Formats: sequence, C-alpha cells, structure tokens
Amino acid sequence: MNVGFGSSLFGMSLGAGALGGMLGMASGIFIVLAATTFGSALLYAITGFGFAVLAAQLFLLFLAAQAIQLVIIMSTVRGPCL
Repeated sequence: MNVGFGSSLFGMSLGAGALGGMLGMASGIFIVLAATTFGSALLYAITGFGFAVLAAQLFLLFLAAQAIQLVIIMSTVRGPCL
C-alpha cells in the first residue's frame, strides 16, 4: 500500500463524515418541519383557523426563501381534504 492510496482513503473518509453530518442536519430540519406541519394541522382541526399563522412563522425560521410558497401550497392542498 503506497502513501497516495492511504491519503486518498483518508480524504474519502473525511468527505463521507462531512456528508453524513449534512444529511443528519437535513433530516433534523425535516423532522422539525414535519412536526410543525402536524401541530399547525392540529390547531386548524381544533379551531378552524390558524394553519398558516403558525406554520408560516415556524417555517420562516428554517426555510427563509421557500417558506411562504410551501405554506400556500399546503393550505391549498389541505383545503379540499377536510
């Protein structure tokens, strides 16, 4: 085994660790957004309003650019289902 092969394995392991960290963070954000959606839907089911009020505020914390578009899409999809 030469030095070049060992260093390439070391580089690949560092890349995999960084990728795993990024995927772990992305899955954590997905879990928070799913919980936000569930909580907002529960609030809407109990009170009859408030989905967009709660969901938009919490989505803006994690998805600044796409938050409003996602809330509008979810509100539109949610409407005919209930």
